[in-house]
Amino acid sequence: MSHSQSDCSGKHPEKPVLSPQFLSASHRSLFFQRLNDLTRYQQTSPEYQAVLFVLTSDDELYEKMGPYFSSDGFRSFDLFDEVDFSGGYAKIARAAADLFGQNYETSLSDLVGSLDHDLFHTFLQALIIRKYGVNG
Repeated sequence: MSHSQSDCSGKHPEKPVLSPQFLSASHRSLFFQRLNDLTRYQQTSPEYQAVLFVLTSDDELYEKMGPYFSSDGFRSFDLFDEVDFSGGYAKIARAAADLFGQNYETSLSDLVGSLDHDLFHTFLQALIIRKYGVNG
């Protein structure tokens, strides 16, 4: 049976409720602090939530991506024109922009090979958030 079909009782399957696994208490706190600065629509948007999860996960990402992300949107084109990233940070920042819906080609094999443990964890969680959103 496909996911779009009803089960035998005639009910539609419920959307999974997944809570993101934050890297630390400060990551969680900063994520929700910045989330509250967004509009109500943006607060429930998986696109905004996924980018926000990435940019609040690490000091370097927060410092470099933060000024380009607000209730006015995510100005990734300006970000990549004006900011230099080290190591896997450029790759995960571009992946975040891609998850936001901006046209960046992201090579998954290159991404996986260039991310350290924490950035890889962040990327996996951002994928889950982009698919299902954040619930509380």
